[in-house]
Amino acid sequence: MDYKGLLTQLGYNTDEANEAQIKRILNNTDGLEIKQVLELHDHLKPHLCFVAMSGSEDRIKIKNVATIEEIKQNVENIIQNWAKKYKINLKKINETTYYVLGV
Repeated sequence: MDYKGLLTQLGYNTDEANEAQIKRILNNTDGLEIKQVLELHDHLKPHLCFVAMSGSEDRIKIKNVATIEEIKQNVENIIQNWAKKYKINLKKINETTYYVLGV
């Protein structure tokens, strides 16, 4: 899959600005592959959580916006298991947001 496909899957328009940003993000995130981002996004969607591009840094962010504690913990487990599986380092920004740092 290419950059445009990733943007589409994440719900973004495939314009030049978004393409440039996703290229910077992936270049800035050592070891992160498009298929890994999509895998996590697909696992989070049923819980109304998601993967997105950060607006403040060239990073992929993971949002755990679940409001029910049981679901929130399940999503947290999904995120941590994904990071462990691919040996991806995460940075917790706040209660609902992680940045993907790479391997």
